[in-house]
Amino acid sequence: MNLTTSRCWAEIDLAALRDNCAQLHRLLPEGGRLMNILKANAYGHGALPVARALAEAFPEDWMGVACLSEALELREAGIRQEILILGPTPAEAAPVLAEKRITQALISPSYAEALAKCAAEAGVVVPCHLKVDSGMTRIGYLAYGPDFEQTMEAAEAAYRNEHLRVTGIFTHFSSSYLRGEEDDAYTEQQFRRFMAVCEGLRERGIDPGLRHCCNSASTVNSPEYALDMCRTGTVLYGLLPETVKRRPVPFRPVMTWKARVAMLRPAPEGTSVSYNRLAVAERDMTLAVISAGDADGYFRQLTNRGKVRIRGHVCPVVGRVCMDMFMVDVTDFPDIREGDEVILLGGGEEGVPCEWLYKPLDSGPSSITCSVRQRVQYIYLNE
Repeated sequence: MNLTTSRCWAEIDLAALRDNCAQLHRLLPEGGRLMNILKANAYGHGALPVARALAEAFPEDWMGVACLSEALELREAGIRQEILILGPTPAEAAPVLAEKRITQALISPSYAEALAKCAAEAGVVVPCHLKVDSGMTRIGYLAYGPDFEQTMEAAEAAYRNEHLRVTGIFTHFSSSYLRGEEDDAYTEQQFRRFMAVCEGLRERGIDPGLRHCCNSASTVNSPEYALDMCRTGTVLYGLLPETVKRRPVPFRPVMTWKARVAMLRPAPEGTSVSYNRLAVAERDMTLAVISAGDADGYFRQLTNRGKVRIRGHVCPVVGRVCMDMFMVDVTDFPDIREGDEVILLGGGEEGVPCEWLYKPLDSGPSSITCSVRQRVQYIYLNE
């Protein structure tokens, strides 16, 4: 018996990852680059194995992370590609950023001043990209409104600061995963605002450097916004919903999450199932007890709402998802046996699309893969 696959495990197909990245490269304009987003442990797929696979196959690509600890993990593992920290880092970390050649996002004028001050005190120069808030209303230099001229003055000051080496500029689209006319118009407005900052810098004699604004959805759907680099996360892992895509580009799920049928058991009509009797058998049923649960990341909110596949059959969750197990209805599938593999997520056309898990939760694809817990065993295929 393979103990790793005896209960609950995730198979990470690195060939699918590399193929997805190659597909994305084909969408780029000539000379365009990719920034592969590896934050949150590579969306739950394992930052180091994913980074190594991508670094070997696409050595010129950038990598994006959320915080300093994620960047340092990559550097300490020997990853030499350019890395951008997309979120805030304590200004006091300026010497570390400079030493480790980690590019830091300048999230506001006041932050840029603080980072430059710490860099000056340490006698270092920190590589940076300037973040523009074009309508996400999160972090960044505000690209619209009555204070636009002040924004431009602050941006110019950052580019000209001798302790900051600003080599790029970026923004983030808030609505590109949506397909309504108003959403498209808002994305276009964000793009125009971003370009106004870039052009304003050029008018001041400053090369803005690498310009990037496309996330996964806009990389696939909106080549007109590609500019110099695109940042891809969700789509890199094969998680971009088909309903979002406007071009028929094939991407493969990188993660297949599996468990086992631990037991088959009868549930006669009227039998209550699981905690709090949230399900009652409306007929004589056969239930399969699945060896995964809330503590593995198969959320309790999927109670009476989730679906899995066993031997190709779609089997609905019955009753409350427990900490380590849950039950599904297999009454109509007499070929299912104890010990069978159960697909919780992924698995291709005959598998479980991520929508089956995140839609009942009113969530998104990355929230599912990021929530697979540590006790789930990971197996890396096609290394």
